[in-house]
Amino acid sequence: MVGMIAGAIYNIVDRIFVGRYIGTNGLAAITLSFPVMLLMFSFSLLIGIGGASRVAILRGARKQRPAEQALAHTLALLAVVGFAGMGLSIYGVDFLLKLSGAGEEILPLSRNYLRVILIGGPLALMGHGINSLIRACGNPRYAMATQILGAFSNILLDALFIVKMNMGVEGAALGTVLSQGAATVCGLMFFYSGSSPLRIKLPFLIRLKIKVIKKICAVGSSPFITELSFVFYMTLMNNMVKKYGGDIGLSAMGVFLSLDSILFLPALAIGEAVQPVIGYNYGAGKPDRVIKAIKYAIFMVTSLYIFSFATAETFAKEMILLFNDDPDLLAIGVPGMRIAYIGIIFMGVTIITNSALLGLGKAREAITLSIFRHAVFLFLPLIILPRFYGIWGIWMSFPVGDIFGCIIAAIFLKKLFKWLKGDSALFGR
Repeated sequence: MVGMIAGAIYNIVDRIFVGRYIGTNGLAAITLSFPVMLLMFSFSLLIGIGGASRVAILRGARKQRPAEQALAHTLALLAVVGFAGMGLSIYGVDFLLKLSGAGEEILPLSRNYLRVILIGGPLALMGHGINSLIRACGNPRYAMATQILGAFSNILLDALFIVKMNMGVEGAALGTVLSQGAATVCGLMFFYSGSSPLRIKLPFLIRLKIKVIKKICAVGSSPFITELSFVFYMTLMNNMVKKYGGDIGLSAMGVFLSLDSILFLPALAIGEAVQPVIGYNYGAGKPDRVIKAIKYAIFMVTSLYIFSFATAETFAKEMILLFNDDPDLLAIGVPGMRIAYIGIIFMGVTIITNSALLGLGKAREAITLSIFRHAVFLFLPLIILPRFYGIWGIWMSFPVGDIFGCIIAAIFLKKLFKWLKGDSALFGR
């Protein structure tokens, strides 16, 4: 969680540099690039979360060789997908940005930013995936250190490339890529040190087995589908914001998403952190400890979101002023942020229920929960509400999704607890 907060801080500082030294058009350019960046991130979730869950379960069951096999396969798949994604830096960038709502004025800035990000795609994928694997190996402190390293590297590089060298949005992207590279190298070093209970073995990297890949992707498919649906959601939202709020609306949404990284995303760290705890205890045949871990995690996330709600409602204007003091930006961003955070407190149950299902390897249930929440409670409000409330309807879609998603997650959680308390939970590990 500390590591993710550090990452959130550098994400905010990154946007502050862009907003203050490049302007609101720079913020809009990054916002338009966000769906493509989320697409890359979805693949890191597919492989990284799936691999980490398998590693945790196999370690809990004392299966050393299969755990090392899952580790090596995860790293190999991350590398393959990362290099494949580099092709997007040459082909399809303009198409993807126009699909996201880029107009002629913002397109050149978005193109310059996104191409650098995509070239560094392998570093981003490997960095996030390795972090999940380190936690699955029982060393969250080292995982935290790699994230802090990446965070502070990015801040320093932004100051160098944007302020000192006046490189614009390309400088912001280059700083992000190089800092991700530093975190990736640091993460790889963990598995070649005496701190890791598992080793990266060359034969497992070269000779990939379909059976292992299927198991990794089966568990990782839920966060992948969730994030992939969010890619479509962000693409649709950018077009809706462009339609009802113009480029300044995109800038306001970009500021909101940056602040969201520190007010919302740290709770996801708790969800990711509890997965290996759940998987390990499930693999060790201790369902009572699984239930206890889930309850603790829900309490922690809900407490965090109460703080986030209070902060967003009280200091929305002051936080947005950190990026830019444009009156039009404030006119949209301040009330929009307050509306968006009305239902945040309810998200704790949704996040931890999904994480618990993933930690237990129950991919089908996790996918069902994710699809239901996104298809019904995110897309429909985004399509319907702006027709009646304009730009404010877009902001209102966030709390609608949070509240109704919580109701569905609670139903899944009740069934999960009933299963864990029965004898069937001890079979099929």
